[in-house]
Amino acid sequence: MDLDLLLRRWWPRLGTRGYKFRWTLQSLQVYRLVLAAAVIGLLAYLSPSQRPYSITRLRVGSVAPERINAPFLFYVRKTEERLEKERQEAERAVPTVLRLTPQVHALQLARFDSSLTVLIADLRLQMPEAAKQRRLQRELPQLTSALSAASQRALGELFANSNSGQLEFFQGTCRRLLVELYTTGLVSSKSEILNSFTPQVRVEEREVSLDAIYSVEALEKGDLIPLIEGAGVPTGPEALTAVHELLSFFIEPNLILDAGETRRLRSEARRSVARIQRPYLQNEMIIDKNAKVEQDHVEALNALADKLAEQELADPATRLLQVAAALVIATFLVLVFGYYLSILEAEIYQKPGHLLLLAIIGGATVAVASYIKTNEVHTYLVPTPLAAMLVTVLLSPRVGLVLSTLLALYLGNLFGDFSVALICGLTSAVAVYTVRHVRHRNQFYRAMVFLPLSYALLIAASDLSRFMALEEVYLHVLPGIFIGVAAPILTTGLLPICESLFHITTDITLLELSDLNRPLLRELAIRAPGTYTHSLIMANLSEAAAEAIGANPLLARVGCYYHDIGKMLKPEYFTENQGLQGGRNPHNNLTPTMSMLIITAHVKDGLELAEEHGLPRSIADLIPQHHGTTVIEYFYNRAIEMGIENIRRDDFRYDGPKPQTREAGVLMLADSVESAARTLMERTPDRARQLVRSIIQQKYSAGELDECGLTMRDLHKIEESFIPVLMGTLHSRVDYPWQRHEKKARKELGHPLQPRNS
Repeated sequence: MDLDLLLRRWWPRLGTRGYKFRWTLQSLQVYRLVLAAAVIGLLAYLSPSQRPYSITRLRVGSVAPERINAPFLFYVRKTEERLEKERQEAERAVPTVLRLTPQVHALQLARFDSSLTVLIADLRLQMPEAAKQRRLQRELPQLTSALSAASQRALGELFANSNSGQLEFFQGTCRRLLVELYTTGLVSSKSEILNSFTPQVRVEEREVSLDAIYSVEALEKGDLIPLIEGAGVPTGPEALTAVHELLSFFIEPNLILDAGETRRLRSEARRSVARIQRPYLQNEMIIDKNAKVEQDHVEALNALADKLAEQELADPATRLLQVAAALVIATFLVLVFGYYLSILEAEIYQKPGHLLLLAIIGGATVAVASYIKTNEVHTYLVPTPLAAMLVTVLLSPRVGLVLSTLLALYLGNLFGDFSVALICGLTSAVAVYTVRHVRHRNQFYRAMVFLPLSYALLIAASDLSRFMALEEVYLHVLPGIFIGVAAPILTTGLLPICESLFHITTDITLLELSDLNRPLLRELAIRAPGTYTHSLIMANLSEAAAEAIGANPLLARVGCYYHDIGKMLKPEYFTENQGLQGGRNPHNNLTPTMSMLIITAHVKDGLELAEEHGLPRSIADLIPQHHGTTVIEYFYNRAIEMGIENIRRDDFRYDGPKPQTREAGVLMLADSVESAARTLMERTPDRARQLVRSIIQQKYSAGELDECGLTMRDLHKIEESFIPVLMGTLHSRVDYPWQRHEKKARKELGHPLQPRNS
């Protein structure tokens, strides 16, 4: 995607020498043509066939202006909503299948008979309670654990006070109650079945209501007590709980949910629902003249339009004309946008990555719109505000506005509805307005307020102007509000991805990089404080100049912070940091050529640090570009003075490249002006202006500014913006009393007035 990065990886010289791959004019033109052809082809491919003009478009609630008959046999298909509704109804009609396990019934009754016989015999024995408990625990361990001590005492009293006939009646009544429960059916819990579509269940071949069967869970919680009372079990109030615990022990589910069979039957029921709503025979009346239009009439006319379009497209000549029409519309849209970029956005037009980004954003928006059109999803879910916000934040508000306007026109043609174009275009304009100056991610909250409100007002106004019912207006407004909230959220998530893939640095990222407490800048301040101070002053100059010429002042300021980070590896070799060494200059012991290599090496070191710390490409590019191909005059002149043979001026140049952007040109001028301003003895506005003008003329004459797009008017504005900042930095102050006495003494003794370091 980024050819510069690819070449730099495979050709080490590009990274070490600072060279940059350049697109030739011919290759760039070919790239634009291929990209434009791809976009045109995509737009044409994603354009569904339009509604035939011969089929009248009617609106629900209006009056038919004429009688419409079916010209041929056709079928009206059910809408997806209606088809799904009928499928759900068919699904609900299928009861939940329960599988009966009859062996549970017989097993539990047998256990009840044997256990109750032993329990009665043991509880009627005349022996101490402790011995009775040990006997029960030995003979009926599980039942004894299930019965509480109070229940055992209550049952003991019940059995002790009953004769054999009463005990026989008690056992028979309890047994009949269990038989009734198992015959009706027992499930472990009804909660899983209640989550199904229908309260009906099917057991074997009979279909019953879920309320007609019993739940073990509910019986154990207390539903069994009324059944015990209703069965006539001879118990007193104190023994009712004991009988409840006794019978609960012998209740097990004999009905099991057969989920697989239930799913199979319901799937068959869904598949059995017909997709065809109704057929219309040839010459059959669809709607009579002056009849009120109902939803069925609209669906029939839409089906007729689809059938007629299908028949027309069966002809190869007609299909070719449709493709040609789509290509013409797409070509005009792409040409208009390309012409706008070439005339008013030349910087973007010259960058292949930016053109690819615009193609991807526009193509993705059209693809979503085509999907919505084809699958009859709600129209206002088309994410044109998302495209507008992404382009605005990544590139510029003007490009975002123009692209979203052209997309709105395309969508109006795609959906065959002017209101779609109107709403998409205006809401995109609102989106551009809300994010045009975004510097913090929390500023997207403003878009999350204005966009839904704009959608609601515009959709309501558009629908009400066409006398649409309030219920339909409400249904249209909801998707608009949704996309109005979702678009800013998606924008915040997609921005970092786009910045990384296309090497674009937004103001949000720049503001994060401008924090002077970042580890890289703190390390620069500690290891090279002179360079750090120089960078701060230079940042003020560059920001003022960039703002004056309409460049990016934030990029210029942040670029100054990092432009000389390579100097921190060998800070003592640079003049601004030599005060820490007592003024000692290590270059005095080096040859001019060696000094030149050490000085120029800070560019390579800076690029490596930038890559190590993940600085954006726009910041890293300023490290070599702010030097351009200028000559290090001091060491070149020193080499000549030393009489070194075969010295060439080009041997003392930086490797470049020359500044490629206006911000890089501003940094070059600000760097030279800030350094030269330190040598001014007379710090007056005239002297400062003369110095600035001289440096700008020197850089211009040397051709260093030829590739950055700065005009003569820009250079004049830069000069005027530098002066106030310089005077504020180099301002003089009133002498302290001891300084005045010192100057007076030196003057009386005839010594020259030399400023004292303070």
